[in-house]
Amino acid sequence: MIWHPLVWAFWVAAATGGLLFATGAVQAVSVMLDWTPMRADIDQLLRERHAETAALLARWSLGCLTAAALLGLIGIAGVWHRMVPGAMCGTGVLQAMGTDGSRAMIFWGLTLMVLYGWRVLDGLDSHHPQGVLTQVGARVMLSAAPFLVLALFFSWQALMRVENVPPVSCCAAVYDQVLTGASESAIIKSLVAVCLGFSLAGSVALLALAVSAIRAPNRTSGVTMAIIATLWGIAAMVTVKQVWSAYYYQVLSHPCPWCLFLPDYHGAGFIIFGCMAVVVMESIALWLAGRTRGRHPVLTDPADKRILQSAWRIAIILVVFTVLTAGPAIAWRLRTGTWLDGSF
Repeated sequence: MIWHPLVWAFWVAAATGGLLFATGAVQAVSVMLDWTPMRADIDQLLRERHAETAALLARWSLGCLTAAALLGLIGIAGVWHRMVPGAMCGTGVLQAMGTDGSRAMIFWGLTLMVLYGWRVLDGLDSHHPQGVLTQVGARVMLSAAPFLVLALFFSWQALMRVENVPPVSCCAAVYDQVLTGASESAIIKSLVAVCLGFSLAGSVALLALAVSAIRAPNRTSGVTMAIIATLWGIAAMVTVKQVWSAYYYQVLSHPCPWCLFLPDYHGAGFIIFGCMAVVVMESIALWLAGRTRGRHPVLTDPADKRILQSAWRIAIILVVFTVLTAGPAIAWRLRTGTWLDGSF
């Protein structure tokens, strides 16, 4: 393992968040199994205390785990490549980490997504004294446990691999993929074109749905938006890597998303990929709020407020994402009269 201060900071935040989550999860088990809000006996009062304790610990845990994930991302994207021979960006760091690095990132994402969904339910539940969502919230919270365990496990495995690693090829591997993929260029171009089209159409559709939710939050369910946002996130990642990043690098043969995080490009990757994450997370929050409003009419007002909040966030973030991705391409077209690939 590389003994860098950022690694220590990552593990302190991850360990603290993990311990807080584990303590809260123990409290949440009894809530999940025996929650009866209509009773007022000593056992139910004890479970209510457990529910409040679990919610408080889970909020703190979410904060610590989010900080750990951000520290890990900063380390991979802009710090640890200096300690890996041959690495120039996050691509080289992930090569040194092997498959464990990618797995850790996936499980960190799933952990934070589940816990954010729990936080949305917890916020809605706080508006009713009987805690109509407390038991559901406990189940959602506990469902994050296996993802968190795997995230911590693969993070340890990945960081252990980095020490004394042989030189990596980093972005040279990206160029090799471009060269060796020449025979499949037609298929790749078709796939990229599909992703580009869906990304643009998805952005328009999501913006239209967000505006509709802002105008009439009481008639928004969120299912369609959550599905479109998830598919849009996948297409947008491919498009950023294969299309939009070229206008930052000003070369066509460098489809590396990790270089966007470097200071040379003003750390644009943090904002671009952060925008994608926010859109997906807020679309899920909007869906959860709409589902809660349909199943629990007593929470209609707070659910509508949460839908309105998510819709505004999605609309604003989509505009920021579009400016940061399509903006450089449009600027290039206006300046040169052609797109980077030579088309008019």
